Amino acid sequence: MLLAAPYFGEGGWPSDDIGLQEELGAQLPGGLPVYLYHGLSDETVPFAHAELYARAIPQAMLRSLSNCDHQFDNDLSEVAKDIRSLF
Repeated sequence: MLLAAPYFGEGGWPSDDIGLQEELGAQLPGGLPVYLYHGLSDETVPFAHAELYARAIPQAMLRSLSNCDHQFDNDLSEVAKDIRSLF
């Protein structure tokens, strides 16, 4: 799970120390559920970073959370719902 994570690499935040590897999704174990969560009202990390992760990890499920800020408005119910669905 990635929660409002900044994307480091082309199109995201520049960094000389951190870089996202190409084809990140292909490096993950097959069948591993991957969820990306990002608030559409996040003023800290732009929603475009979540879209970059979704392209890097094509098997991921991208959850855009309407009217949620970087802290998801202190409501992780959508995250919890997905976690419960795994068991």
